[in-house]
Amino acid sequence: MADFDMVLKCWGPVEADHATHGSLVLTRLFTEHPETLKLFPKFAGIAQGDLAGDAGVSAHGATVLNKLGDLLKARGAHAALPKPLSSSHATPPSTRSPLLTSS
Repeated sequence: MADFDMVLKCWGPVEADHATHGSLVLTRLFTEHPETLKLFPKFAGIAQGDLAGDAGVSAHGATVLNKLGDLLKARGAHAALPKPLSSSHATPPSTRSPLLTSS
C-alpha cells in the first residue's frame, strides 16, 4: 500500500488537469516510441508536431489518466477495474465498436 500512497501524494496536480497531463504523456509516448502510434489509428493523420495540441490526443490522455487515478485510489483492491478496459482493448482497433473508440 505504501507505493500507492507515495504516488497519490503527488497525484493532485495530475488529477487537477487530466487533459494537459494526458496530452503530455501520450505525446511523449508517440514521440519517443513512434511505433506505438500504429496502435491508435484515430491519430494516424496527425503530424508528429501537432500531437501535443490535438484535442483528441488530449481527451484520450485524460481518459487514460482518469482510469489510472481510479486504480491508484483503489490501493490494490482494483481487480474489477481493468476488466472493462481489457475487453475493449482486446479487439483490434479497426474492428472495435465506435462506442469503444470515442475516448
